Amino acid sequence: MKLFIWDFHGVLEKGNDQLVLDVTNRILEQYGYRERLSKEKAKEYYGFKWYEYFEKILPPTTTTKQHKELQSACLKYYEGNRKAYAKHIQANDFVIEVLGKIKDSVHDQIILSNTRPDNLLWFLNIIGIKKYFSKAKVIGVNAHEDIMEKKDALAEYLDGRDYDEIVIIGDSESDLQLKKVAGGVTYFYHYPYLKLNKAIQADFIITDLREVLNQL
Repeated sequence: MKLFIWDFHGVLEKGNDQLVLDVTNRILEQYGYRERLSKEKAKEYYGFKWYEYFEKILPPTTTTKQHKELQSACLKYYEGNRKAYAKHIQANDFVIEVLGKIKDSVHDQIILSNTRPDNLLWFLNIIGIKKYFSKAKVIGVNAHEDIMEKKDALAEYLDGRDYDEIVIIGDSESDLQLKKVAGGVTYFYHYPYLKLNKAIQADFIITDLREVLNQL
């Protein structure tokens, strides 16, 4: 039996970058900053922790403490207005097909995301993929607030479990680094309209999630 490990944002869903763009700029305005996140940078930075957006767009004189305060304000704002943002979030192309085929196979799959656990379950419900994962297989580590790192959560999940092979699908370097914990095969997913970082080292670089089905 293989284990497929899915990142969520930027892989299983699309459209959340618009949510991030809107909320980030609302909070920047609310806190009196003149800088704004552009649509282009919202796509480029997608997959970063939220406070890292502020590291990128604010002057170097601002501090990590300030960045994390802004991040907390963003999380609080969007959690209080989730219904208004639901329209932006959709399942990524071919996600239903791919998850369905894995679920119907002999193999196993989990979601491992930096998102807060309750927010992650809300996202899964919004895009219609909750049925493909039991609650125990939806792991939100809340890495934005340094509660836990993905690598630690994965090591904890794998403890006492035995798989023939691990298949990791993500859109960031931190996802690819999970191979150091579990071994296996890595797939780096990126949107066709984004410039690919040539330094990315993955076993496979894909723009179509159906390619993951080659592992079945």
